Amino acid sequence: MSAIHGIEHIGESPILEAQGLARATLTIEWEDDLAHHRDELHVERLSVWRESDLLPPDIGERLPGMRAGEVAHAHVAAGGLTGERSESRVVTVKRTAFDHPSIRSLGVRPRIGRFYPQGFFRGLPEVFGETVLPARVLDLDAQHITVDLNHPLAPYPVDVSLHVDEVLPGSDRRGGRCIDPLHDLMRHPGMASPLPNGAPTDYGDSGDGMARLDERNDGLFYTGPRMVQHLDTRALETIARLYAELLPAGAAVLDLMGSFDSHLDEARPAALTVLGLNAEELAANPMAGHWMAQDLNAEPLIDLPSDSVDGVVCTASIEYLVDPVAVLREARRILRPGGRLVVAFSNRWFPTKAIRIWSELHEFERLGLVTQWLQRAGFGELNTLSSRGWPRPANDPHAHETPLSDPVYAVWGTKCGA
Repeated sequence: MSAIHGIEHIGESPILEAQGLARATLTIEWEDDLAHHRDELHVERLSVWRESDLLPPDIGERLPGMRAGEVAHAHVAAGGLTGERSESRVVTVKRTAFDHPSIRSLGVRPRIGRFYPQGFFRGLPEVFGETVLPARVLDLDAQHITVDLNHPLAPYPVDVSLHVDEVLPGSDRRGGRCIDPLHDLMRHPGMASPLPNGAPTDYGDSGDGMARLDERNDGLFYTGPRMVQHLDTRALETIARLYAELLPAGAAVLDLMGSFDSHLDEARPAALTVLGLNAEELAANPMAGHWMAQDLNAEPLIDLPSDSVDGVVCTASIEYLVDPVAVLREARRILRPGGRLVVAFSNRWFPTKAIRIWSELHEFERLGLVTQWLQRAGFGELNTLSSRGWPRPANDPHAHETPLSDPVYAVWGTKCGA
């Protein structure tokens, strides 16, 4: 046995010491009345000495002695990490508390179920104009707004896990500011949850909210092929692994709004149909046995038989559909019973072609919006995923702009019954 640079070695397997460092991935899983949620955050440099006390005891106390590849788990009751939900933090204020000139100038209007920075509401106790913690609108009329100031995850029990990705050399026993990776992970995921009363959230996905800055024919935008990836390689690896996890081996798959790469190398479908806008891009897809050039905004009906595929994927494109529920219903029709639809997206898109409301929503509200679309389209067994915090590949053209890989968000559902 030897100890070098904060790592204790037993044979070839390094053990994390009490003052050691690690790369790790934190995950929370939780459920609401609509979906099961999995949210993960990669931590590039976790200090056992500085940060273990910020984790649930079942995880923090186990960290010393763990090896790469091992996982520690903890179940935390509702409110155990966020503070218990309190009705005293549900307040009703006059409509003018929100509709003041500085907010109107942003073009923002309150909607039932949406989240807004608490500072948008004037006159709330212990809330300042700079406060960005989320507040949810539960009800409103011409005179009043009812606002929930509780943490979005406060109502839900949470299962927490920490996976040690790699034990790093070195040690850390310095004072100063600690990071709180669990706090960073849990800050926003609850914003994907439905309203407590089960009513649909008004995301603004109707009327002008579904309009786009560029309403010209989509075929004009895609006249020339774009043989480029729209997300970085690390994000695309996450999506490829998710597709492989969710699609059965030897599946027949439809790639909606696809291009030259369907990100199915790990899933290895037996048959792949790709539907997209540019024929040259589609013809360049090496896995496609069949491709279809079609503008789903002009014609949402898809010329494929009912119950004919095992899986449907849609990658970084859902935000361009002006009638997404109609297209998702078509996807459900085409799926065999038990088949899955998986929708993956990130925080990068063509702003002139995306629906207007997409850019106005918080990233985790987009998860809630897409989940609600799948529910309206008739899908069951709904799930969501968020994956953030991974380092951006050094060879990525945007590596000088941000150190982090593009976040990945996904929603999937199952065709239950006929």
